[in-house]
Amino acid sequence: MAEAVISSLVLKIGATLASEATKSAAALLLTRISPMKELMKDISEIKDELESMLSFLRIAERLKEKDESTKTFIKQTRDLAFDIEDIIDEFTYKLGEEQGGVLPRAIKRCRNIKAWDDLSSKLKEIKIKLQNIMERRTRYDTRGMESEAKPQIAVGSSKSCAELAHFVEEDDIVGIDKYRDLLLEWLKDEDEQQRQPMIISVLGMGGLGKTTLVTHVYNIIKASFDACAWVAVSQSYETHDLLRQILKEFHREDRKKREVPNNIDTMDKRSLAEKREVPNNIDTMDYRSLVEEIRTYLQCKKYVLILDDVWSTDVLDNIKNALLNSNSKSRIVLTTRIRDVALLANENHMFELKPLQADDSWDLFCKNAFWKSANKICPPPLEQCAKRIVEKCGGLPLAIVSIARLLSFREQTRSEWEKVYKDLEWYLTNNESKLHGKVHDILKLSLDDLPHYLQNCFLYCSSFPEDYTIESDRLIRLWVAEGFIEERERTMEEVAEDYLNELVHRCLLQVAEWNEVGRVYAYRMHDIIRVLARSESKELSFCMVCEHSRTILQGYKARRLSILSDITEYCTEEKSHLRSVLVFNNSMRNDLLKSVLRSSKFLRVLELQGAPIEKVPSEICNLFNLHYLGLRETKIKELPRSIGKLQNLQILNTDKSEIGKLPKGITRLHKLRHLVLSEYVGEGIKAPVGIWRLKDLQTLGSIEATRKIVRNVEALTELRTFAITGVRTHHCADLWNSITKMNHLSKLSVESVFRQELQQLGTLRLPLPIKELWLDGKLDKTSFSELAASFGSLSNLTKLQLLESELDEDTFPYLQALPALMFLHLSCAYDGMKLHFQATSFPKLKRLTILDAPNLSQVEIERGAMASLNKLHLSYCRKLKELPFGIVYLTTLQDLNIFYPAEELVELLLGEGEGDHSNDWRTRVRHIPNFTIQLKRDGKPVTERIQY
Repeated sequence: MAEAVISSLVLKIGATLASEATKSAAALLLTRISPMKELMKDISEIKDELESMLSFLRIAERLKEKDESTKTFIKQTRDLAFDIEDIIDEFTYKLGEEQGGVLPRAIKRCRNIKAWDDLSSKLKEIKIKLQNIMERRTRYDTRGMESEAKPQIAVGSSKSCAELAHFVEEDDIVGIDKYRDLLLEWLKDEDEQQRQPMIISVLGMGGLGKTTLVTHVYNIIKASFDACAWVAVSQSYETHDLLRQILKEFHREDRKKREVPNNIDTMDKRSLAEKREVPNNIDTMDYRSLVEEIRTYLQCKKYVLILDDVWSTDVLDNIKNALLNSNSKSRIVLTTRIRDVALLANENHMFELKPLQADDSWDLFCKNAFWKSANKICPPPLEQCAKRIVEKCGGLPLAIVSIARLLSFREQTRSEWEKVYKDLEWYLTNNESKLHGKVHDILKLSLDDLPHYLQNCFLYCSSFPEDYTIESDRLIRLWVAEGFIEERERTMEEVAEDYLNELVHRCLLQVAEWNEVGRVYAYRMHDIIRVLARSESKELSFCMVCEHSRTILQGYKARRLSILSDITEYCTEEKSHLRSVLVFNNSMRNDLLKSVLRSSKFLRVLELQGAPIEKVPSEICNLFNLHYLGLRETKIKELPRSIGKLQNLQILNTDKSEIGKLPKGITRLHKLRHLVLSEYVGEGIKAPVGIWRLKDLQTLGSIEATRKIVRNVEALTELRTFAITGVRTHHCADLWNSITKMNHLSKLSVESVFRQELQQLGTLRLPLPIKELWLDGKLDKTSFSELAASFGSLSNLTKLQLLESELDEDTFPYLQALPALMFLHLSCAYDGMKLHFQATSFPKLKRLTILDAPNLSQVEIERGAMASLNKLHLSYCRKLKELPFGIVYLTTLQDLNIFYPAEELVELLLGEGEGDHSNDWRTRVRHIPNFTIQLKRDGKPVTERIQY
C-alpha cells in the first residue's frame, strides 16, 4: 500500500505549500534568506516526482507478493516517503515557531537559515535516492508490468477454493437453510411479467460462504434448466476471456448432461446445432463472434449462469449483449463482496449473507475438527478452548473450517490447542502457516481491490481494539485530521462519510449501530479482517498496536501508536517519526503522557478519550503540527491558557470532561473546524468573547448564551452542528437572526433557562439542510404558529425533540406539517388532554416517544396516520386510562411500551376481567410483536410483557 502512503504525502505537501504560514513566509523572503527559497523549490519538485511515481506504484503493488525485487523496491520507496514527510513536518514546525514567542519574527527567520539549508540538502539527497531505486526498475514504464501482472492477479487460491465448492458434501454445509430456500424460490419463480433473464445477487465479505451456498443451490437446480454454466470472475478479467469461459462452460455442462442420441441420423439441423461441440476457433474469436456464438447456443433455451466473485459493475455491462436478449425464464446469479455490484440484481432479488450464529459456528467447527470420529463431538477437556477459538472466528465459515481442519491434525490435548489459540494471529498472517494460504489470501483480495484513497482509512480502523464500536463522527474527524481525505467541492467530512459507506459496501466494515433516523451511528471491524489489517499495518509501519506488552520498545518506526494495554515504561528517545497517539484504556498517567509529548514534537493526532488525566500538560502547546486533540471523558478541569499556540488544531473534543470554561486563547485557533463541548453541571461551557472569529467552525457546542454571543454567532456561516444553552427571553430575537444565517446547519439544539419562554419564533427561519432539532423551553404559542408556516419546506428534518414546550390540542397539529420526520420525542412537552393524529400525518415517522404528559387521557389515531411507525413509547401519562384509539391502524408497529399509566389501564392489561367489552383490547394490539408495560410493585419498577 505504498501508493496510499505516497498519495497521502502528496496531499500533505500540497496543503503545506498552500497554507497561510507558507504563503506569508514566501511573500516576505529576503535575498539573504535564499536557503528557504531553495527549500520551497525542492519541496515543489519532490511533489512533482512523487506524483509521477503514483501510476507506476499502482501496478507494482500488484506484483509485490510474486516478485521479491518489486517488494524491496516498494519498501524502499515507502521509507523514503516517510523521510520526506519528516522534512515537510519539520518545515511546518519551524514555520510555526516563527509565529509565536517574544522574539521578533525577523530574528527567528535568520536563526532558521541553517535549518532551511539542512532540510534542503536532505531533500536533494532523497531525490537522488528516489532516482536510483527507480533506475533499478523500469522508470515509470508500466506497460511491461501490466502484461506481467494480469495473469498473476487472475490466478490464485481464490479460484481454486471456488472450484472446491463444487465438491462440498451437503452434510458439511451449515447455517444457510433460509438463504438456500430463498435462492431456490427465486430460481424456480416464473414471473409472467419478466421480459429478460432475472438477475439475482448474493452479497457478503470474503469467506462467508457465498460460493459454497450458490454452488450448492446450482447443483440442485441446474437439471431443470436447458443450459447451465458456473464461472469464476477474476479481479482483472478480460471481456473476451470471460465470454470464452462462459461458452466453454455451457458446452462442458451440456456434454455432462447428454450422451450421443440414438436418432442422430434423423435429427434436424436445429437439433444438431443444439448438440454441437465448442467451436475449434474459439480461442481466436473476436468479441462480435463470441457474442453471436453464445446467442446462437442459448436461442430458445432457459439457462442458469453463475458469475462467482464479481468485483466490478461493468462485468454484466460488458457481456449483456450475449445474454440478456434471451429466454426471460433464465437466471443470472452473481456473488460479490461489493454492494454496488449486488445492486445490479432485479428489485428485491438481492440478499446479504451474514456471519454464522454461535450454534451454527460450533456445529461447523465440530464437523471439521473431529471429522475422523464417528459422532464428530468435541471432547469435554477441549470444549472451553475450542469455543474461544470459534468465538475468535466471528462466524466466518472460511476461518472456522480452516482452523478446525488445522486442529484436526493436532494432538487432542488442552495444552496443544491453547498454543494454537494464543498463536492464532501468527497462523493467519505468517507465510509459513498453512492457514495463511487458506484464509489470508482469500481475504486479502478485498484489500488489493481497494482504491488508494481508502487504503489508509481501512488500515486505520485496525488501530481500534477488538470488537470495538467505532463512532462514525469520531472516525471521520480522525481521518480528516490525519490528512487521509481529499479536497473536493464538498466538506472533507462529507467526503469521509462517503469513504465510510464505501468500506461498508465492500464488506470490510460492519454496521454496529443505527441511530433513530436510520443513519449509521457506529461501525465494527470483523476480528479476522482486523487481524489481516493489523498485519498489513505492521508491515507498512503504519501503526504499532500496544496490546499485550507493558513496555514500548526502542527502535520501532511506526507512524502511529495505539495503546490498548497498560504501559509501565516508555523510552524517551526522540520519536520524530511518530504522528499519532491513540489511547484506548484508562491507564495513561500524566508522567507517561509527558514522556510521549516530549519525544514526539511532530504529533498530528492525540486521542486521550477516557484517560484518567486531570491536567493537560503544558508540553501539548508545543505541538504546532497538532490537528486533533481528544479529551473526551477525561477528568480535565481546564485547558491551558497557551492553547492558542496550536495554530493547526482542527478538532478539539472535551465532551463529558470537567471543563467549564474556555480560555481566551481558543479564539486564536483559526483552523478549528470542530469544537465539541459538553454541558457543565447542567449549563453550557462559558466561551470567551471573540469565539465567533473562528470562521471555519462546523461544530460548536454546547456554549452558554450571552448577549454578545447570540448576536455575533451569525458570523459562523459554516456551522453544521450548533448547541447553545442558558437562552433567555431577551436573547431570542438576536439568536433567531443568527441561526437564520447559518445556511449549512444540520443539527441545532437550543436550551432555555428554566421557565424562560422562547419568544419571537416567527423571526426564525430554520435553514433548509436542518436534519435534527432540539428545543428545550416553553414555546410562545402565537409566534410558534408563524414558525410552523415554514415546516412544509423542511424536507430534511428527520428528528425533533421538544422539552417543556407546553404544546396542546391547538399547537400540536402544526408538527404534523413536517413531511420527513422520522423521530419525535416529547418530554414534559404536551399539556393537552387529548392527542389527535390526523389521517396522512407523519407519513415517515418511525419512532414516537411521549414522556410526562400529566393531563393526557386520550390518544386518537386516524386511519393512515403514522403509516411507517415501528416504535411507540408512552411514559408517565398517569391519566391515560385506555389504549390509543385507532392503534389497530398502525400495521407497521413492532414495539409498544407503556410506562406508569393510570391504574385503570394497568388493570385492563394485567387484570383477570374481560376489560373493554365494546372493543376487546387484545384484538386491537395482536399485530404488535412486542408489547410491554412498566409499573411499580412494592415500590420497585417491574416490566411485564403483555400476552394476548
